Amino acid sequence: MPKAFIMIDVVPGNEQRVQQSVSKLAGVQMCFQVTGEHDIIAFIDSEPYDEFAMILSNIRKLDGVRDTDSHLVLQ
Repeated sequence: MPKAFIMIDVVPGNEQRVQQSVSKLAGVQMCFQVTGEHDIIAFIDSEPYDEFAMILSNIRKLDGVRDTDSHLVLQ
């Protein structure tokens, strides 16, 4: 069961809108604006891997998203 933290970099000024859009996607358990290197962190829990790949693809396609960095959970 793929679980992952997705770090999302956003075009400045789009943080709230992107956070709301990501939060509405199926499989997204949590989504927060954060300080530091990235703008938003989302936690995805999906089954099977193809669903995870689709969620990630949908995040990357959102208007205002500049980049993503995925960290799969090992346990």
